Amino acid sequence: MLAGLTNFDELLIERVFQPLSHVLAARFGVARSSAAAFFVDIAALGWIVARGPGLARDVMAWHAATATLHLLLLLLGLTALTVLGSLFQRHAGLRHANPLRQTMRPHRAVLLILLLVRLAQFQEPALTECADLAMLAAAVVAVYLGACAERPPVRRDRLSPAPSAG
Repeated sequence: MLAGLTNFDELLIERVFQPLSHVLAARFGVARSSAAAFFVDIAALGWIVARGPGLARDVMAWHAATATLHLLLLLLGLTALTVLGSLFQRHAGLRHANPLRQTMRPHRAVLLILLLVRLAQFQEPALTECADLAMLAAAVVAVYLGACAERPPVRRDRLSPAPSAG
């Protein structure tokens, strides 16, 4: 099963996210690390929206213990996403093989499994449910874009037409 998951992971990188990374770089001038950081920010916003109502409900009801637990969970998730975003920025601009492709394989597998389980559990389109699903989807896109290689720079001097003699 592990080999099948590894093959699926490689297929997603090579056939979906690497071409997406190239399109973002060529058409919009967005680097791979910037795109991954953008999706980490979307995941953080989804995490806040998904966890905020439970925290607010506990604060309004004066349940200090559960409010503290919800707050700690919210802060832990935001901290993890911030560290992930800084990791992508630290590996920005690498022209050789991206080390995150191998080292983050277990992270990508866990996030894919969590996303599939969350999709299977999705029953009602409440705001918190949709935000949680959006958070997981954005996190999956972020870790896959973060694992892609940067597009090699285009040599403009070779592609530009020769100056006219007249």
